[in-house]
Amino acid sequence: MRIDGAAAEIATALPKRLRHAGTWPLDPPRRARRGSDLRALQDGMDGCPDGRRPVLSGDGTEPAMLIGQAPGWREIETGLPFAHDAGRRLVGWLELAGIGVEDFRTRWYVTSVGKCYPGRRPGASVDSPPSRRDVQRWSPVLASEVALVAPQLLVLVGGLAHRFAFGEAARLDDLVGRPLAWDRAPGASVICLPHPSGASTWLNDPRRVALWRAAMRGLASGWSDLREGT
Repeated sequence: MRIDGAAAEIATALPKRLRHAGTWPLDPPRRARRGSDLRALQDGMDGCPDGRRPVLSGDGTEPAMLIGQAPGWREIETGLPFAHDAGRRLVGWLELAGIGVEDFRTRWYVTSVGKCYPGRRPGASVDSPPSRRDVQRWSPVLASEVALVAPQLLVLVGGLAHRFAFGEAARLDDLVGRPLAWDRAPGASVICLPHPSGASTWLNDPRRVALWRAAMRGLASGWSDLREGT
């Protein structure tokens, strides 16, 4: 997709209505080559309390990286990040920036702050965020993933990922739509997006939709630069 064409579509796009509608590949999650430091990190991750493996996908050769909040129960079943409804919404956003589902599944290293399913909120139908203990458990692992992958383009999805990178005071209103840098990912263009979950209300405010559009323009430009450089 040409940047000018993408910009025209982004200018009128409504994020809550976007959703990937085509074939939905759910291939097994990818892993780094055996013998590499990244593979040692991946294989050495502790199992989840339910006995399943932590959820992530990537081999370390990807030019782009995406960090989410935590897998849902469908992601735990497949082992693949963003495998269900939030994934379809996220890919709908990415497609607006010229990133197709095949690119997302093969050219992005996809991981999260928490790597196990945190369960449902008590008495609610939505998932809980990872606990503080879970965040503390997985933060050193995530920091190592970022260092070993060394992405050129990094997308942080949701407030928990934003706080992991920019501290507890980080707020979506201050980050989404702004060009950012992060010392743990030197040289990477960093873009913050809200979480695509249908339970999120952040995008109900039209002023925040404008911030989302600015972020999508930055993502389209960053992805175009990566493709031109490969």
